[in-house]
Amino acid sequence: MPYKISMQKSLAKNSIYNIIYTVVNILFPFVTSIYVSRILLPVGVGKVSSAQNIASYFVTIAALGLPSYGVREFAKVRENEHEKNKIFTELLLLNVISTTLAVGGFFILVFANAAFSGEWALYGACGLAVFFNYLNIDWMYKGLEEYGYITGRSLLIKGLSLGALFLFVKTRQDYVLYALISSLATGGNYIFNVIHAKKFVRIEFSGIHLKKHIKPVLFIACIIFLSSIYNKIDVTMLNMMATDESVGYYAYALKTVNMVLTMANAVTAALLPRLSFYYENDRGGFYRLLDKGFQILCFMTLPLAVGMTLVASQTVEFLYGEAFGPAALTIQLMCPLILIKGFGDLFCYQLVYSTKSEKIILPAAASASVINIITNSALIPPLLQNGAVIASVFSELATNTIQFIYMKKKVRFSINGKALAEGLLSTVIMAACVCLLMQINLPNMVGLMVEVACGAIVYVAVNLMMKNAFMIEILEKVKVKLLHRA
Repeated sequence: MPYKISMQKSLAKNSIYNIIYTVVNILFPFVTSIYVSRILLPVGVGKVSSAQNIASYFVTIAALGLPSYGVREFAKVRENEHEKNKIFTELLLLNVISTTLAVGGFFILVFANAAFSGEWALYGACGLAVFFNYLNIDWMYKGLEEYGYITGRSLLIKGLSLGALFLFVKTRQDYVLYALISSLATGGNYIFNVIHAKKFVRIEFSGIHLKKHIKPVLFIACIIFLSSIYNKIDVTMLNMMATDESVGYYAYALKTVNMVLTMANAVTAALLPRLSFYYENDRGGFYRLLDKGFQILCFMTLPLAVGMTLVASQTVEFLYGEAFGPAALTIQLMCPLILIKGFGDLFCYQLVYSTKSEKIILPAAASASVINIITNSALIPPLLQNGAVIASVFSELATNTIQFIYMKKKVRFSINGKALAEGLLSTVIMAACVCLLMQINLPNMVGLMVEVACGAIVYVAVNLMMKNAFMIEILEKVKVKLLHRA
């Protein structure tokens, strides 16, 4: 009974917290991108992105699969005080070991390699993110579904880092300071995590067994590392085969699409703990939650992907200035990732981990990595950052297709055809409206605002006329809340 009560209470609160958290995660890169792009320009942005890309490989090694494994395992024992303390201690010790290896590896690569000698300060600043992983216990908070704390912490740290950005990053030469502020923001989150952790857990060495975690953690770590190759290799190969400008265009195109993807996954991104619980305890609830996630994705991803494709040029000029003009086509080529990653996050990542089907990710990620490297090698020389995007789309589609086919056989879920049809029809009508408005040739900022606003209004109106189930449910909840307050 206590668990059911806590589940009921968290459902309403978590939805509010997740909306706030999502808005913050959209607004923060939105504001920083506008500022940084005009100060550092494509070359400076490219330098920082390249260094962060190298550091990110070692962050992945340091994390050792715990961001996924830890959430699932901690969610299972969160009502058992002794087991909760024990698994926290076990996973924390594994994290210390893996982070030590990663810090050593990063130090050897960067500071013993003459190729990085000209930018040691930059790589040192980015490498702090690897060191701060010693304090990374985010998996505990997600396993406990402490989204209120996560949201509050995020607001504070992002506010402080934004202030530091405006205060210290003022010229093109300040790209090292920009990288340092980014790493310190990551460290700030982790420091708050450790300070706040005593409210929920304590370190308990009696009866711990590290060995039982090693095999599943290493397996997930291999999966994530392979996945990171096809997600990160684009920037690595661009850095080797193209220019800093190309890396800058690619990095900001990716940042723009990720902002849109964050909106698309605003609700479904936090379903993993709940799906894991329902799969073990309530299969009916599991399938209902999965269907709800699909409805939400149909409602969110289709208009966002098409809308971003239409207004890419205006968005780039508004956010980053004319210097980033070539990034507009890069964004348009990248927009299919909003659909592929949006649906893939639910039907591949979250479904795979909640049902303990991780073994399929390894061949899927390996296939995607091979496709990505081959396609990048062929397309980057003639197409630069746009070739890297095409490689990303193909590799992401490959890994998600393999996982989806496997999961469709294991988990007998059905695709909600009505939700998909409603999303497609309303998106087509919205796109037609936006295309008509673009013919007026309004000033860039005004035109962008009018097109986005009118497109959203038309999309919502069409869905209301079709009595979209997700929209009706939201309106009913709002109505109940208003009546309750009255």
